[in-house]
Amino acid sequence: MVVDALLSGGVQAGGETVIDKLDRPGSTLVSLLEQADWAILIDAIQGNGQPGTIRRFDQRDWPAYRGGLSSHGFGVLDALMLARELGSLPSRLDLYGIEIGSASPGEEARSEILAASAQLAQRIAADLADPIR
Repeated sequence: MVVDALLSGGVQAGGETVIDKLDRPGSTLVSLLEQADWAILIDAIQGNGQPGTIRRFDQRDWPAYRGGLSSHGFGVLDALMLARELGSLPSRLDLYGIEIGSASPGEEARSEILAASAQLAQRIAADLADPIR
């Protein structure tokens, strides 16, 4: 939803900018990060927060959430920790999660999640326009 909001808001891929949707990339994420100087990753999270809550995760936060941020087996955090050990992390990495509450596959997104996706897309678009921020 954030990618869709970025694209509909006028952010375009091309040149050095790659915009992609990845469904459970697992360890493939490591090779995708190797060539990047800056990566922005967004994932749905299920925790104790209100649906629509946006969380930013710093590398210092990763150990506390290991095994808790993904239900996809080898999740995003596992891939990021492996990339860090291999020296493959980009120099800048922004990791965001949007709290989705309880959700079932195929269920339509709640209004809070749609609003959070649009809000995060605006934040990312501003960062892309002025990466020094």
